Amino acid sequence: MENYITVKLNGGSEYIENVAITYGEALLLDCKGNGAFQNKVWDELCNRIFWREGGMKIQGYFQLVSYTIDGETKPLH
Repeated sequence: MENYITVKLNGGSEYIENVAITYGEALLLDCKGNGAFQNKVWDELCNRIFWREGGMKIQGYFQLVSYTIDGETKPLH
């Protein structure tokens, strides 16, 4: 998996999962900027993952840990 986000399940389980993202999603995430545009990009990314992964809901269920693009990992927050 070349491009992915790393998320951690809310609660005390410490469950961590890497979720694959497409190259286009990786570009969006890497160029997200600040403010309202950043929120719009994140909402769109979560929506695309929801449909592609068969209903995996990220918002509200997972904490954002990091994203990895072409082997370089950066924190999401």
